[in-house]
Amino acid sequence: MDTPLTATLRQYEVFVAIAETLHFGQAAAALGVAQPALTQQLKHLETAFGGELLFDRNRRRVMLTDFGKSLLPEARALLQQARRVEALAEAARSGQRGRIELAYVGSASYAGILGRLLRELRAGAAEVDLILRELDMDLQIAEIVAGRLDAGFVRLPLSGVPEDLATRTVHTEDILLAVPPDHRLAEVPSVAMAALREESFIFSHLGPDMGFAACAYQLCADAGFAPRVAHRAPQFTAIVNFVSAGLGVAFVPASAARMKDAGVSFLPIRDAKVQSRIGLAYLRDARNPVLRRLLAALAPEG
Repeated sequence: MDTPLTATLRQYEVFVAIAETLHFGQAAAALGVAQPALTQQLKHLETAFGGELLFDRNRRRVMLTDFGKSLLPEARALLQQARRVEALAEAARSGQRGRIELAYVGSASYAGILGRLLRELRAGAAEVDLILRELDMDLQIAEIVAGRLDAGFVRLPLSGVPEDLATRTVHTEDILLAVPPDHRLAEVPSVAMAALREESFIFSHLGPDMGFAACAYQLCADAGFAPRVAHRAPQFTAIVNFVSAGLGVAFVPASAARMKDAGVSFLPIRDAKVQSRIGLAYLRDARNPVLRRLLAALAPEG
């Protein structure tokens, strides 16, 4: 014999529909099924409860039995809970609920792109649990590959990274030259690369084929010289502080000029053919629905 545990949600839907209309034809129409199929589902449910009848019915009327009356509130609650679970599942599948852990290089925050994209992610997805960590990009890559981060905002290009690591450009900006306030170029409206051949530079700690450092080396290569690197630092805040202290000049992204109290001059570079790009790095086969929602929100600024 069947037990109550074998009853299906569809059978409870049939029971509630009949209870609310007290008419088999109307209930069948509301559920979009043929009346014989509806009657069969009801019989299965009654069998699951040991043959207890849920309705008294004849040619003139349909009425709930006492057993049916006692079951109806719980059946409605069960269906309501099932609909809630379905809604939660759909929200999780579409990335409107869930969890995502992101890292970012500090310069992504003052470039403005980080806040804009996170606002887009949160629009219509207020229940997403968002974890943010500021992390150098070389450390980000290791964490993403290890599965401890879903994605990271980095400076492009990347080199020597695993093939399953993908990137999407989300922001592009000009490159400026930062010089100390007493530098010979501090008051000029713009600077030519040829004027920088003998300068001492402060560069990122990354190699010449990674991130912003690759852009800076390319600027110098296009101008026909190799930069004399006097100091290195992992963040642009430190690089700008080194410049302010008179330890050299530095290439920086245009957004670094927002550090207005840095005590340096930020100069446009004439005829520069290289720009800095911020991108999102992530695993190609990442399955996190929230990450897919973020990727859908990404569009290069135009």
